[in-house]
Amino acid sequence: MIYCFYLFDASGVLLYYEDWNRVHKPESMQEEFKLLFGLLFSMKDTVVALSPKQPTEGLHCFSTSTYKLHYLETPTGLRFVLMTDPSVPSLRECLKQIYTHIYVEHVVKNPAQKVGEPIVCTHFVHTINKYVRGLPYFLSG
Repeated sequence: MIYCFYLFDASGVLLYYEDWNRVHKPESMQEEFKLLFGLLFSMKDTVVALSPKQPTEGLHCFSTSTYKLHYLETPTGLRFVLMTDPSVPSLRECLKQIYTHIYVEHVVKNPAQKVGEPIVCTHFVHTINKYVRGLPYFLSG
């Protein structure tokens, strides 16, 4: 099951958030966004520091007993995150598709959408919802 999607810029500004099958919501979404970005920032550094080999890509995902976090960071520092049920296999390729075929097409190439500002483009919202809802893991683990 896919719970939610986050997109942060390099400095931690939340550009887009969507949730679908999320049951528990925090009291403060803003606080959650800050905590998540801080966690990603710290985990990325920790993965590199503790790697027994020279890391080539770093953090891809991690699991807890209640969720799995799937992660993609672009060369420009954009951070794409999907939260799912722990049983869902890696969605790294899905995050790459979201970046290359949805974000680039509907945000970067859209003159009405300013890059680096919260995404308000309805084509982006519609397309990402259609794509995520069409994934085989949307409703099941």
